[in-house]
Amino acid sequence: MTAGTDYLLAALEAEGLDHLFLVPGGLVDPFLPALGRFPGLRPIVAAQEGGAAYMADGYARASGHFGAALGIGGPGLGNMVTAMATALTDSSRVLVMSGEVAVAAEGLGVFQDASYETFDDPALAAPVTRFSTSVDSIENLNHLFRRALMEMAGPPSGPVHLSLPDDVLSGEIAVAHAAIDPALLHPRGIDAAMAERALAALRGAADGPARRIAILAGAGVEHDDSSARLIALAERFAIPVATTLRAKGVMPEDHPLSLGVFGYAGTRHATAALLAPELDLLIVLGSGLNERDTMHWSKRLAPRHGMISVNLSAKALAVETGRGLGVVGDAGAFLELLAEAPNATALEAGIADRKAWMETVRSGPRFHDVANLDSDAVPIHPARVIGALRKALPRDAALLVD
Repeated sequence: MTAGTDYLLAALEAEGLDHLFLVPGGLVDPFLPALGRFPGLRPIVAAQEGGAAYMADGYARASGHFGAALGIGGPGLGNMVTAMATALTDSSRVLVMSGEVAVAAEGLGVFQDASYETFDDPALAAPVTRFSTSVDSIENLNHLFRRALMEMAGPPSGPVHLSLPDDVLSGEIAVAHAAIDPALLHPRGIDAAMAERALAALRGAADGPARRIAILAGAGVEHDDSSARLIALAERFAIPVATTLRAKGVMPEDHPLSLGVFGYAGTRHATAALLAPELDLLIVLGSGLNERDTMHWSKRLAPRHGMISVNLSAKALAVETGRGLGVVGDAGAFLELLAEAPNATALEAGIADRKAWMETVRSGPRFHDVANLDSDAVPIHPARVIGALRKALPRDAALLVD
């Protein structure tokens, strides 16, 4: 038998986490002595619960795993709402755990009671999470924790929330968490029939095969950890790659095949290539094609053979994609299909054309208002700050902007 706190901390360790972001408080007091029994899980104390949840989100994005945040219910969980909404919008995997008064004390006026009987923490978190519930019995802890992890994995992935009453944290449980098969948390599935139908646009159309092809890489490439496969495919077949703002970084922007960011705050190279009337086919990987990802839904974004869009969400494809060009699946699996015959044969046929096209695109300036990078204006021009930072920071630096 083990305490509920020990079950949870051991489960986080079993899933590969080494940090837990938290703000201590009476409703999570049982965790504090328990943390001393798990030296492999480093507690990071934030000044406010929202900060702890944002830290967990950042940990998830940097590690490619998921992050965990802990705080009291009621006001503590209320402080986490904006961070959970951010994680939900970006499909970031975050586990939020909030403390709660004992089940037997719910609705009796206990300080900071936020149970179903009063403030209702699970209802507060429900609109900004993929899954939110209260673990109302220690017997339910194991299966609800496992369900939360699977709901977090998606598709689509996103934050989840567990409200943990005091008697669940201090109660005893007879089972231990068994780490979930990584293949279930990071499925590599794809609808092969949909992919085959969509790839017909690559291999040939009434006016000939697609030669001038570009890729728009969205957050699906980041979530699927497919950056290396994307770069390898682009290099093998000389395919130019633009990214959405959200996916910035999945393609090195000093790479000869990088077009930079397309859409809001994008580069001139990306705009020139993706809005060009001579673009035959655009392959979109894991983007919801929202306003920022599409240059404000520009009508000029209209490749001659259409846009193949790969997304884990069938609902997103139904909204954004022409008939026959949507593919339900993850980006990495689709990239592997592209590299196989007969798709590889079609891609090889257009290499020379794409190389010449990229030379034309790159012959123009990459950025807007390049002169501002060296501006001596007073007060200092923001572009000069960015230019100086790019020179001063290491190539792999991660820069966060408020």
